[in-house]
Amino acid sequence: MTKISLVTFTAIPHHSAESIHMVMTAMELAKICDFELVSPAKIWRKQTFSKNLSSYDVNGKEIRHRKLIQLYPNDTFFLRTIGGSKNRVIYCRQVVVADFFLKRNFSVLLEIHSLPIEEDFKFLKDTFVNSRFVGLIVITEALKEDIVQVVGAEYKYAIHVLPDAADVDRFHYNVASPEKEELTAGYIGSNFPGKGWEIIEKLPQKTETKFHIYGFSNDSNASPNITFHGKVPFSKIPDALDSFDIGLLPNQPSVVVANQSEIGKYTSPMKLFEYMASGKVIVASDIPVIREVLKDGVNALLVPHDKPAAWIGAINRLNTDRDLFARLQRQAYRDVCSLYSYQARARQLVDIISAHKAQL
Repeated sequence: MTKISLVTFTAIPHHSAESIHMVMTAMELAKICDFELVSPAKIWRKQTFSKNLSSYDVNGKEIRHRKLIQLYPNDTFFLRTIGGSKNRVIYCRQVVVADFFLKRNFSVLLEIHSLPIEEDFKFLKDTFVNSRFVGLIVITEALKEDIVQVVGAEYKYAIHVLPDAADVDRFHYNVASPEKEELTAGYIGSNFPGKGWEIIEKLPQKTETKFHIYGFSNDSNASPNITFHGKVPFSKIPDALDSFDIGLLPNQPSVVVANQSEIGKYTSPMKLFEYMASGKVIVASDIPVIREVLKDGVNALLVPHDKPAAWIGAINRLNTDRDLFARLQRQAYRDVCSLYSYQARARQLVDIISAHKAQL
């Protein structure tokens, strides 16, 4: 049987989206294949010496988890201690890891969530012809299209689109009572430029709808119908989602995150799938990357990303048309269970690896 080793330089445990994604993926892969997670014990981050994954709301004892000492970034000592290549596939998120193991005759499956830098594109062009390269995982069709434009259409077959996901079982699928007079709206996330706070902050003054905001505080907003709950631990997100009915996803075409990376064109927001898993009816920006998952009037309402009046109109529409609310809620939940759960994503990863092995 082929063993899958998820090898990452990502800090675990940590609160970053990449760290959460790695652990959630690892938990599901461990259920369906011979799997191990290999993560660094970073000497400059003492918490990474721990294998305790309780902050992710999971039982870390269910996976084989090896900790290796990382003395400095891109540490070759860390990579050398992985083990032999026989019947093993390295699954990774960093190009440097993929390059290291391909040069040592390992089979490698690489996943990336943003457009590669120029030198990484050169690596990809050389790598697509390597029989040991299982394939490239990306999270959006937009990212795949832009990579294909650089590396060439002949490698399109080796690039697989797997959007981000949610661990559906962690969330509480709550159905709003038809007798509830006023639905509440909410947002979980950051206020980084382009995430959409610049839209949400204009809404409370234009409606009596109550808003719950998780992820940051804003003392300058004194509207009586908005409550800021501050940062919420990952393990408490399901409970936070229980406090509102309508999930707001006001992503703008340009999104700049903490490390100043531009992710707007390629993002697959984790909270999108968490909203779906918890029974939130989503009002989202009508931009291409969001339309890869959400369809207006089918599993969400899509509105112009920069028109606050349209957002108010969508919220009012859901308040007055509860049949529409219930229909969108049911379809979004069906979609996340069948297409966008970590369980489904893990099965797709294993299928990609199995298909590659069958071709050798």
